[in-house]
Amino acid sequence: MSSALRKPWPRPLRRGQAMVEYVTIAAAFLGFTVLSWPYLVQMIDALGKYFSSLYYIIQSPLP
Repeated sequence: MSSALRKPWPRPLRRGQAMVEYVTIAAAFLGFTVLSWPYLVQMIDALGKYFSSLYYIIQSPLP
């Protein structure tokens, strides 16, 4: 029997699995961002104050 007459092996049906995983991960990132937004703003403000005070201490004329 020639290779042109043989039928290919049946493939398992996995339709939509990658899309479901993509949507799940995207929804998790979006949900985390929305729920933690106020906390992230406070953390960024605190980091800015920390670096401002650090540079103030470094540039201080006192030893």
